[in-house]
Amino acid sequence: MEFTKCQGAGNDFILIDNRDGKVDKKLQELGVDIETFVRKLCAFHTGVGADGLILIEEPENPENDFKWRFYNSDGSVAEMCGNGSRCAVRFAYEKGIAKKEHVKFETLAGVIEAWIKENGRVVKVQLTKPFGLKTDFKIPLSDIEVDGNFLNTGVPHVVVHREDLEDFDVVKYGREIRYHEMFAPAGTNVNFIKPLSEDTIRIRTYERGVENETLACGTGSTAAAIIAYLKGLVKKKPVKVITKGGEVLVIDFDDNLERVYLEGKVYKVFDGNLTFEIFE
Repeated sequence: MEFTKCQGAGNDFILIDNRDGKVDKKLQELGVDIETFVRKLCAFHTGVGADGLILIEEPENPENDFKWRFYNSDGSVAEMCGNGSRCAVRFAYEKGIAKKEHVKFETLAGVIEAWIKENGRVVKVQLTKPFGLKTDFKIPLSDIEVDGNFLNTGVPHVVVHREDLEDFDVVKYGREIRYHEMFAPAGTNVNFIKPLSEDTIRIRTYERGVENETLACGTGSTAAAIIAYLKGLVKKKPVKVITKGGEVLVIDFDDNLERVYLEGKVYKVFDGNLTFEIFE
């Protein structure tokens, strides 16, 4: 089974054209459920290794270019993924699934619009309207208390300002917040940020579903940029977000958060052919 691996800002994804339903047919043949399939495929060292799996399928509305099914590396379903969506758009464009530079595709978070630049090397996506904004609340943890902010940019995100960002234990405290009773039962992603200039922040993210710090998170960078601007930590838009992996994501939005955009580079890592021996 053919697949492609792409990465955006260090978030890497396995992409499969499943418009003919071949993945579901193969799972039935193997007697493997989708969660097990995703976990083994995304496992580093023993599988392909990735932050998630994206299946590209026929859209329910023929006016859209495609529909996706997105899975985190632990097999859980995510409503939305910013960097994953950019990788999906490049994949669909190169495969001829999306035939123009303005793309629309269906996710559990709604229909996402995207624009292809530099022949797919740069992709800009318009995310769904954020909701649930809440700022300046206390989050008690095991040995500290942090000031939290919350915004759902397709998936839930907590944003915490830390001037000691480089030395902060993102995994320990990110995991505590991710599973905190304040965000039960679904939990939340957690982003720690530090402003660097009038239009730039640095970010480190603990990602739900991956259950670890990741090199980047598109929806997390978006939530962080919006909250940083609303709180006055940055003064200008668009906001540049420097990720753990070193890539820069550009976040732009209007004052009413009706239009929110995420833009950055997308890299095609390799094409491969899955043999299924790891499922025996």
